[in-house]
Amino acid sequence: MGFWRNWGGTGNRVQLGALIRALWGDGGARAACIQATIIFTKHPSSQDALHRRSALLRCEVEDPTGVEFQWLHNGVLVTDTERRHQEGSSLTFTAVDRRLDAGNFQCVAQKPDTGEEARSAIASFNIKWIESGGVSLQHPASVGDIQSSSSITLRCHIDGHPRPGYQWFRDAVSLTDNGRAYSFSNKERTLTLRVAEPDHNGEYYCCAQNAVGRVCSHRNFTLNIIDESFPQALVTPEDQVVNKNEDAMFHCQFTATPPPTMEWFYEDETPLTNKSR
Repeated sequence: MGFWRNWGGTGNRVQLGALIRALWGDGGARAACIQATIIFTKHPSSQDALHRRSALLRCEVEDPTGVEFQWLHNGVLVTDTERRHQEGSSLTFTAVDRRLDAGNFQCVAQKPDTGEEARSAIASFNIKWIESGGVSLQHPASVGDIQSSSSITLRCHIDGHPRPGYQWFRDAVSLTDNGRAYSFSNKERTLTLRVAEPDHNGEYYCCAQNAVGRVCSHRNFTLNIIDESFPQALVTPEDQVVNKNEDAMFHCQFTATPPPTMEWFYEDETPLTNKSR
């Protein structure tokens, strides 16, 4: 070896190669001189990705001779599939999945002949997505509890990352948050009808949009409030068989607010009047 240095404060010069041989023998000296370190020239980098779109994590070393590569996902060895597989030293995704690809990825470089191993920096995806859903009744608890002039809240079940912006429609007409008839909550994804009336009847649906795209609800909510001022039949007359000159009685009952007045008709639609018969 051609390297020398002063050792201690005595001024004695010790040859470095001789020192290594003295400690580990000739084999150790040769290993110390020729063993190379795996050096990454490209680490995988954290990045934005779109759900169900392609992506690539790169991994490169300075000298790839004799180096084998593997990938870890959350510390578990990645196995190749059609959706996610290794190409050379990089990891290719044909369709990123927001659930299956959540977490950390790491590239592992190994030299089997020397047992040397190096691990890259950790990388992860910020996966952006949007997923359609339906519209449900949040308040009151059931459709049967809906009453005229009461408050009604609908919830949109479209979700995504980043949080989408929402828009509400009734019978294909866009609604406006005017603070009177309707109010929206983008955070809660809700539409509230402050005082629901029969005029608000119709099919309600929502649409949402973020960086990934725009989708609309696939299961909508139909509101049908009965106008309480319009009489609704509770009891209707039924056919009867009676003998001649026997009594017969027909029953009829309507409900409305205010209570309705009633009239009876016979065949020619002429109103009947009370008679002793």
